[in-house]
Amino acid sequence: MTTSPLDVSDGDPRLLPGYRRTFGAGHLTLGLGFPLRTRADRGDGSDLTEQIEVARAAEAGGFSALYARDIPLRVPSFGDVGQIYDPWVFLTYVAAHTSRIALGTAAVVLPVRHPLHVAKSAASLDRLSGGRFLLGVASGDRPEEFRAFGLEQGRRGESFRENLTVMTHALTTEMRGIRWSGGWMHSADVVPKPTASTVPVIMTGSCQQSISYLAAHGHGWLTYPRDFDVQRRTVARWREVVAQSQETESDDDEVFSPFAPFAQSLQIDLADDPDEAASPISFGFRIGHRRLVEHLTDLRGIGVNHVLLGLAASRRPIRDVVAELVDHVVPHFPALAP
Repeated sequence: MTTSPLDVSDGDPRLLPGYRRTFGAGHLTLGLGFPLRTRADRGDGSDLTEQIEVARAAEAGGFSALYARDIPLRVPSFGDVGQIYDPWVFLTYVAAHTSRIALGTAAVVLPVRHPLHVAKSAASLDRLSGGRFLLGVASGDRPEEFRAFGLEQGRRGESFRENLTVMTHALTTEMRGIRWSGGWMHSADVVPKPTASTVPVIMTGSCQQSISYLAAHGHGWLTYPRDFDVQRRTVARWREVVAQSQETESDDDEVFSPFAPFAQSLQIDLADDPDEAASPISFGFRIGHRRLVEHLTDLRGIGVNHVLLGLAASRRPIRDVVAELVDHVVPHFPALAP
């Protein structure tokens, strides 16, 4: 882990190592989501020794990024425990045991977290990881969490916008006050400041916002898999609104352009037969590695820049699945920086 300051001369967070490793126009790279386990593995992903060993194998094998989910509460009705450890603490631990791979949240549930805490945690992880952090943010979708925190789920879109504004203000200004519905910061400041002008912000899902808002206030968009033709149209629409955002001035935030990556998640159950055709599972496919390469190549062809692979549905041990991906799939879609 490196903690030395980086030379990002113009302050653009898209020049940071994590962003440059993961996103580039005309390229598609691959990420993995924690916990790194499958249906064939024992345990719940809390074995840190195994998680770090697989994370290091992914880094050495050319994956561009690793992601932790923000799951404040265990909600059995959602079907999985999700990320057990707090994402800030866990990703700091992963940062200390890796050196190059980008580390992202997919995603911090912004309405249920205090924006000043998010700003401090994000800048800290950015600094401690040597500029490898990608801040994925979302509006949340678990009613139990909103009730537990005394919040109205129906207002999560409004809360997301307000908290993003406060967080961005705290990251990008010094000793400048701000008042919002949840508080008033004056004669005080959040430190540390991030390595660049801010941390890279990746909008995740809809965030209960318009696509124009996502393009104007983020450095990229991570969304869900869709029917291929629908996804092609979604990518085209994203490119259109990103281009339009160059001509749109925002009252309180930067407009990030001209390139903003389009990313998607994809759950896979990697078949033993490398030529097994895709058959649908929730949010993805059971598929052989040769067919997976074909599918990812098609996604790159329509402009998808990054795919976050989820392996929880796989029926084979995580080490075997990652090793096969490293040998046969990642070389076609390698990380963009050492």
